[in-house]
Amino acid sequence: MHMEQYRVLLIDDDANLRTLLKLLLEHEGYQVLLAADGDIGLMLAETSQPDIILLDMAMPHRSGLDVYLDLQNNPVTASIPVLICSAALTRPEVQRWYRLPNVLEVIPKPFDINALIRRIEAACGRPSLAA
Repeated sequence: MHMEQYRVLLIDDDANLRTLLKLLLEHEGYQVLLAADGDIGLMLAETSQPDIILLDMAMPHRSGLDVYLDLQNNPVTASIPVLICSAALTRPEVQRWYRLPNVLEVIPKPFDINALIRRIEAACGRPSLAA
């Protein structure tokens, strides 16, 4: 059975997390694009049009908030759904994120990988395969 391959863009400066999520998501049938910083992530978002973006908040050079704002200000990327992944957000910050356009969820690190995969599947409209 052939399923459409959805594209996930992971923008995170943690190389180990990028590698782990790439392997796990590819195993689930996703095409995974990796960006170690916000500038690369913005370029990949514009050129590759991913179905969903996983965005870290605490990155060097440009914060996740800066990257998010640039995504929203670009008509090519403004409608791409975003999952915020961060270990460093306070409860009021999390609540503010939920009021912003195209933010599907704020996922605290460390996260449950199966719950993350189910959230990505739901955002992409795929039936859940994760146990």
